[in-house]
Amino acid sequence: MTKIPQHRALLLAAIVPALLLAGCSANNQAMKGAASPGTPTDMDSMSPGTTGTATGEASPSDTAGGSQAESAVQGYFNALKAGNLDQVVSSFSDDAVVAVDGQATAEGSDAIRTLFQKLQGSNDMKQAKHTIDESRTAGDQDAFVRSTSKQGDDDYRELFLLTKDGEEWKISQFMNNQAS
Repeated sequence: MTKIPQHRALLLAAIVPALLLAGCSANNQAMKGAASPGTPTDMDSMSPGTTGTATGEASPSDTAGGSQAESAVQGYFNALKAGNLDQVVSSFSDDAVVAVDGQATAEGSDAIRTLFQKLQGSNDMKQAKHTIDESRTAGDQDAFVRSTSKQGDDDYRELFLLTKDGEEWKISQFMNNQAS
């Protein structure tokens, strides 16, 4: 396994626990019949970001970094739907790690290409509906995007960590799983 650069490891250590708490809070409120998910509290201390939709609309607190990271993820979703494997792979950094529910973890561009070649024939993936639930920057070089997708009868939760590569945002870590 390749080593994750230290700033990515620190980003993961800071973001994942807060996202898990926010997700648990949202699930508990949804189970109680609340109309909207809870707002993350620990994440408010991070750099302000954007919460938007798959259409790219952003909240008034939008920052350029959060919006650009969200656009990079939306480009990935568009490439998936179009079946454009080259564009899917180019959405990721060269050393990216992808953990897709039910598949072996893919590390690096070649493994990511192989993974998405395997998944590309799925009609559910081409007709999936994606919603970006939250995107935030974490400094100048890192961001995260949290989304949900409906693929056929299945609902998925996705978490993207992005890193700036020059002036372009690239997905450095991606994981998804089925929502319960």
